[in-house]
Amino acid sequence: MGAGSLYPRFSDQEYARRHRLLREAMKGAGLDALVLWGGPGAAEISWVVNYVPHSPCWLVFPREGRITCFVHFYNHIPAAKAQAIIDDVRWYGPSPAETVAEHLRGEGFGDRAIGVVTLNAMPHAHYVGLTRRLPEAKFTEFGREFNRIRWVRSEEEQVFVKKSGHLTDLVCEALEARLRPGQSEHDILAIVYDAYARHGGDPQVHFIASTPMAKPDRFVPWQRMTNRTIDVGSVVITELTVSYWGYATQIHRPFAIGQAPTPLYQELFDAALECFERVRRLCRPGVTSEEIVAAASVIEERGFTTYDSVFHGERGKFPELGTRSAVHPLEPWTLVENMVHVIQPNPITRDHTAGLQLGAAVLVTPAGGELLHHYPFKFPVCGA
Repeated sequence: MGAGSLYPRFSDQEYARRHRLLREAMKGAGLDALVLWGGPGAAEISWVVNYVPHSPCWLVFPREGRITCFVHFYNHIPAAKAQAIIDDVRWYGPSPAETVAEHLRGEGFGDRAIGVVTLNAMPHAHYVGLTRRLPEAKFTEFGREFNRIRWVRSEEEQVFVKKSGHLTDLVCEALEARLRPGQSEHDILAIVYDAYARHGGDPQVHFIASTPMAKPDRFVPWQRMTNRTIDVGSVVITELTVSYWGYATQIHRPFAIGQAPTPLYQELFDAALECFERVRRLCRPGVTSEEIVAAASVIEERGFTTYDSVFHGERGKFPELGTRSAVHPLEPWTLVENMVHVIQPNPITRDHTAGLQLGAAVLVTPAGGELLHHYPFKFPVCGA
């Protein structure tokens, strides 16, 4: 955070680096401008101008000239300007397609080549409205090229990624210290929020499930909490992401309540840990999806299967790889140095009654995956 800044911010040199790389890629693709769309928390928008949106947002990034940001609500402009590294922040009014199209035409891009970022997420009606208003412009999807640049993290970005990792560590430490018999899953969720909110984190994935270890009926973290109350002999399984200024890591840990893990749950834990280490050691530049899936085969070797991906990138995708017995297809991918990925072994019994997740985010390095968290790989007993 720069001196006098209200919000986290990278150096001017870092933003110049990003913009230079984007413009070089645009030149290579023959593009004169980019149009970016993003919903709340859009990393694409914040990567370019340091504004983390709270509602739909559009950004026009020219190969030459000024960058312009269009926000959804008029009263978001002051806070957006305080965050952004640009001054040109506007309201797009009732019709974003009309406003952005008129801006592009006014800037001389009405008949030029325009790259669209996040076309796969942009509302269809808005994209159609934009193209109809600029019939002479040539629109091209540019999201893959954009993200190929963005996903290789600079030294400055790695500081923010590690801050996210620290926030997830705080959550696990708080759960270990505060979980007690008699708490509901909503109480557990309150512990999660309380652990990081005061430290500048933003909520993302807070998936939690609880079940008796002696008679389990939930094998993956659930996306919405229930009113179930934990008791001695329960296990709490988690999937937790806390974002820091557009940068997110994810951690997965199980917590035993009041007594040590049962033999089955210890076996699940041991299988997950061995799988994690096998994959982590492989997280080097040039390693492929096939090699990652092969390394994860220890889960099947130990008689278990999986229900979730075992390896993923941003937003649980890019890629989303499962083990050999999973439903996930073998998505082609090759690791690049300084990309961030999540390894999340999730062994479950073949009858789909018991399971857990154990994982963390890593930075791809020539020596293998560098852990972005410090909370230990353990199965703590809480509230004993």
